[in-house]
Amino acid sequence: MKVGYYHSWSFHNLLVWLLLYILVGPILAKLPAAKILVSLLMSATLFSAVYVINRQSRMFIGTIILMGVTLILFWGDVFNLFSFTGMASSGILCLYLGLLSFSIGRILFSARTITPALISGALCLYLIFGMFWGSLYFLLELLQPGSFVGDLLSNPEKYSDLLHYFQYFSFVTLTTLGYGDILPQTEIATAFCQVEAIIGQFFMAVLVARFVGIHIAQEFSTQK
Repeated sequence: MKVGYYHSWSFHNLLVWLLLYILVGPILAKLPAAKILVSLLMSATLFSAVYVINRQSRMFIGTIILMGVTLILFWGDVFNLFSFTGMASSGILCLYLGLLSFSIGRILFSARTITPALISGALCLYLIFGMFWGSLYFLLELLQPGSFVGDLLSNPEKYSDLLHYFQYFSFVTLTTLGYGDILPQTEIATAFCQVEAIIGQFFMAVLVARFVGIHIAQEFSTQK
């Protein structure tokens, strides 16, 4: 299956928003209207992610619902409308990002030609996967306080700061850098970190092997 124009535009657009959220989000968190600015950036990222899913897919409706609930809970936390939004929004966000990872993975591994859209899709999947585990760590900390320790987690100024710290820790774990400024303290937290580090390495190996296989198939077909 070739990644068409629809998915091509969707993947490029999503990649831009993901990079903006990951790179600019922590900077915006220091501004006076941090919560609103970060939530706007997150909302744009979550909304643009919907377009990468095939509208004929059975998961499309479920994705729309999860996105809507996540945005409602996020903005409810911004304006302090609910008292349970931190844990609830994190749980829904984990489901949403997990569903996105599965959907994008199906598109990438069913493709038969290498295109710029396929490369963008692979980068999107990697970034979303890191955000998924960051949200999972954040949810674990909310459910079991003290699951993680570190200087960055000692006195977070804002809710958005804490979420970004866990996403930072997720990407450090995913890439096996292991800076050590945030550390797991419980068996569950340690197990999650091990799984993410292992999957991160397998992801790169499988993705490269997949792309090499597609490239060889393309070269072979053109020589016939």
